[in-house]
Amino acid sequence: MPLIIDGWNLIRNKRSDIEDIDTDALVSARILISYLEQFQSLHSDPIILVFDSRNEFLDMEYNNTPKLKIVPAKNADAYIKRYIDKTPERQRRNVRVVSSDNDVFYYAKHSYATPIKCEEFWDKIRGRPHVSR
Repeated sequence: MPLIIDGWNLIRNKRSDIEDIDTDALVSARILISYLEQFQSLHSDPIILVFDSRNEFLDMEYNNTPKLKIVPAKNADAYIKRYIDKTPERQRRNVRVVSSDNDVFYYAKHSYATPIKCEEFWDKIRGRPHVSR
């Protein structure tokens, strides 16, 4: 079951321990990628990490793998919605969308994909049970 993640949304979430306020945003992106690589070592599902980028490409070298793909997009929300739309409806429940952006979250939900709030995903990355607040 693929995971598609709104990268900046996850980094800037209140439960995130990655700061990008005083540092280069690409440093934060690299930290998130390292977290996801560790998470991926225990899970078999592919991850697509989407970043909004002013340029068409992030100024970051990364070799995509079958398990972890980094996608720079002019608009991450639009990319995620297109990804959902291109997935056949009967398979959408297998697509997990990580975003706390209400527009993306509810688009995924109404499209029969499986939305996950960033807070919940941070708990999964850290191996803790999710507690709703």
